[in-house]
Amino acid sequence: MRKPMRVKKFLYFADFAFYPLASVALVAAALLLKEPLGWDGAAIGFACGLALWTLAEYLIHRFALHGPAYLAALHDMHHSDPRALVGSPLWLSLGSILCGSLLPVWLLTGLATACAVTAGLMLGYIYFSLLHHIVHHHPTKRGGYLWRLKRRHARHHYGKTPCNFGVVTSMWDRVFGTFCSE
Repeated sequence: MRKPMRVKKFLYFADFAFYPLASVALVAAALLLKEPLGWDGAAIGFACGLALWTLAEYLIHRFALHGPAYLAALHDMHHSDPRALVGSPLWLSLGSILCGSLLPVWLLTGLATACAVTAGLMLGYIYFSLLHHIVHHHPTKRGGYLWRLKRRHARHHYGKTPCNFGVVTSMWDRVFGTFCSE
């Protein structure tokens, strides 16, 4: 029986092609809509989306994936086999991004801003996915950025205290008191 959240190799890596293309399409939409943002507005919206991703990553990981029993059980598969290709299927991650970013920002500020913010959030998500994949599947050079990130994330997986929920940044762990150093 196939375990939930374990995805086929093609689908696991499809995100790495889909999300950058979707992000570019959303930025283009923000610039080309009937009431476009302009380059400055698109850049600001994009940067806000990137920043929003770091907070969303922390909150999702800490309170959803280490919270309710059902979600925690699915995430425990990753903790028990960190090298397995475990992740969110595209329909789930895309649906969450559209419902959690594009739609609410559109309702609050308009479609062009929503496109720019969501493009940044999508790129933040794929950057997280890439970093998370690297720390679990590739050797890193001792002392470098990826090595430090890998050590911080290993503390999350193997530490005695729940900590280090952020992969992209440790900022939110520091803000909310869940950062563990070595």
